[in-house]
Amino acid sequence: MSPTPAPDDERRGLARQLGLREATAIVIGGIIGSGIFMTPGIVARQAGTPALALLVWTVAGGLAFCGALSFAELGASIPQTGGTYQFLRVAYGTPLVAFLCGWAFFFVDGTGAIASLATTFATYSGFFLGRVLPMSGATLRTVAVLTIGIIGAINYVGVKAGGRTQVVFTALKIVALVGIIAAGLLSEGGWEHLRATPSVRPEGPLGPRFATGMIGALFSYAGWSYTSYVAGEVDNPRRNLPLSIIVGMVVVLAAYLAVNVAYMKVLPFAELQQSALVASDAMQRVIGPRSAGLIAAAVMVSTIGALNAVTLVYARIAFAMAGDGLFFRRLSKVHPRYRTPANAIVVQGIVAALFALSGSFEQIVDYFAFIDYFFFGLAVASVIILRHRFPSMPRPFKMWGYPVTPLLFLITTAWYLSQVITHRFRESMVGIGILLAGIPFYWYWRRAQTAAAASSDPARVG
Repeated sequence: MSPTPAPDDERRGLARQLGLREATAIVIGGIIGSGIFMTPGIVARQAGTPALALLVWTVAGGLAFCGALSFAELGASIPQTGGTYQFLRVAYGTPLVAFLCGWAFFFVDGTGAIASLATTFATYSGFFLGRVLPMSGATLRTVAVLTIGIIGAINYVGVKAGGRTQVVFTALKIVALVGIIAAGLLSEGGWEHLRATPSVRPEGPLGPRFATGMIGALFSYAGWSYTSYVAGEVDNPRRNLPLSIIVGMVVVLAAYLAVNVAYMKVLPFAELQQSALVASDAMQRVIGPRSAGLIAAAVMVSTIGALNAVTLVYARIAFAMAGDGLFFRRLSKVHPRYRTPANAIVVQGIVAALFALSGSFEQIVDYFAFIDYFFFGLAVASVIILRHRFPSMPRPFKMWGYPVTPLLFLITTAWYLSQVITHRFRESMVGIGILLAGIPFYWYWRRAQTAAAASSDPARVG
């Protein structure tokens, strides 16, 4: 027995124009954003020692890799546009769970991430633009909105254009990250920093500090699910989806651990703990003041690549929901010439631009630290559910280490969520409240869907 498939994405008008190279670039470029240039200081502050900080990055990376393997199996088995939304729709037998996930990811999480990345790009562009323009708050917001518009326009005119843009910026950001790693590891001395004993004992029990440190690390690893959202536009998805996820995660894991060691080698640990701009501080120590422009350029390249990935993938969630009759119907339209979910891209850009103008996105992203991994946990559990419910479902890729791998992810995620909701209770409750606010909209679209089905089937009327 197999689940009922969703309408074929190619029949909806989408084109399979993303190859393995583009799919892998979406994973790598989506994960490596601005986080790795800034969050290591937060993780170090919470961990308290170099060894424990590296352990946080390793555990968070291992957790992300277990989740990525689950999504590799799910994406190969259900190669339909929408990613997590589609997995939940098939596994749980009710559209409500999938709808709430799509509601949160498209309307708040994805658009908040777009606004955040665009604002980070605008902030670092001030290093160069500030020489010719007064970089006021209004100027930064204008640059952020223009950036959202330009990246949206690139993805509007074709998924191939978005994919090629992703490949270029992913290659550039890898070059930048390798340069930082090489400069740090090849610098003289500093290995004693990795064995340092903190001069100030960190406050609070180890468990909450470890979990809080993981919030920053997991934020930096976010993006391993991105390829699954564009499954309907990936060529040979049953092969290329899992391969892109695995290759992308291996590259990111190696790069993140290496760059953290490089930071720790260059900066005394106490200084690393207080650093808000770790990459900039580390490179100034190695290269001097001349590094400021290089780091600004590296962060700009990295954030624009991540922004392109987020813009590319999150619009597909609204497209999939609308195609199922659970969202604004116009968002299911495919552009007749460009064969992209053009309306969904436009609406996503407008919401993200409003967030960027208001500045409220930073708080909203914080509110969804709990919600994100709650739905990722449900999606990973889908692997177990689908193997039980639909044992004959085609599985071109079966995740390694089943059932230990998904269970390890679920156990670690449950512990992480318990710590987040305990120590970030207010933020978690606000996020849950925003999520539940989607329920009335679900019932509205669900009733409209039922009415449309009844009117098209006379046997149901009366």
